[in-house]
Amino acid sequence: MQSKRRNTGVRAHEARTVAAWLVTGAAAAWLIKQRLRQQTRPLAGETVLITRGSPRFGLILAHEFARAGCRLAICARDEEELAHARIQLQQAGAEVLTVVCDVGERDEVDLMVEQVTRHDGPIDILVNTAGIIQVGPYAALKLRDFEQALDTIFWGMVYTSMAVVPQMRARGHGRIVNITSIGGRGKGRRPRPFKSLPNSAAAV
Repeated sequence: MQSKRRNTGVRAHEARTVAAWLVTGAAAAWLIKQRLRQQTRPLAGETVLITRGSPRFGLILAHEFARAGCRLAICARDEEELAHARIQLQQAGAEVLTVVCDVGERDEVDLMVEQVTRHDGPIDILVNTAGIIQVGPYAALKLRDFEQALDTIFWGMVYTSMAVVPQMRARGHGRIVNITSIGGRGKGRRPRPFKSLPNSAAAV
């Protein structure tokens, strides 16, 4: 009986955590949308790369940049997910390059940035939204869970930023936006590695 109650509590906690993740992401997307609309510098013609630009708020941002007249490139690990996002964006009148890429793999990131640069020109704006979430009590998690989270949330931002910074410096212009969760801030019980990784990503 106690085991059943414990499992029910864990599932409820997982559901709350995932919901919080989605709300945080949606709020971040809304804030960036507002900033885009307040821009005094025209964005038309600029090349924008969005990591994991296919689901949820990454796709919302892609639509906003498209409305601003930007050249779009989005990446994700899931080819089917990317194809679905491309169709949605094209139906809205956007031109978009989709690239299958695991941002936790440096070689894949370097090749992806090269492909985007050849297709759309130097990257003016990089938006990192790629993330991963594993929820559960510490005892139920394995080392690989932490490694996967670190690869995507922390190294994914590092690899993409390092790949685009040289071309931004060469032109004297460029912007990088890193979106992660506020889950690592404040007190309270949160499942790991979800609690620890946002703080690591914030250091980027």
